[in-house]
Amino acid sequence: MKQRKNLNDWINNLVDKDGIKTEVTLVIPDDTLRKVTWTIVGVGTGVILLHHLLKNTIPNRQVGEIQKQLRHIQTTLKS
Repeated sequence: MKQRKNLNDWINNLVDKDGIKTEVTLVIPDDTLRKVTWTIVGVGTGVILLHHLLKNTIPNRQVGEIQKQLRHIQTTLKS
C-alpha cells in the first residue's frame, strides 16, 4: 500500500531543527513526468486551436470597415 503524504510531511522535509534546508531533492516518477508533459502539450494545443477558431469565426470589424470605406472611395472615383 502506498504511503500518502500530506502538507505537513512536505514542510517537515523542507525544514529541520536548524531552519530551512538548502538542498532539497524532488523525485518525480517517469509516469508522472509523462502525464505532466502530455497535459502541457494538450493544453497548449487546445489554446492554439481555440485561438484559430475564434480568429476565423469572429469577423474583424476594423477590416470590414476599411473594406467598406475602400468600396465607397472606388464608387466615388468611378463617378
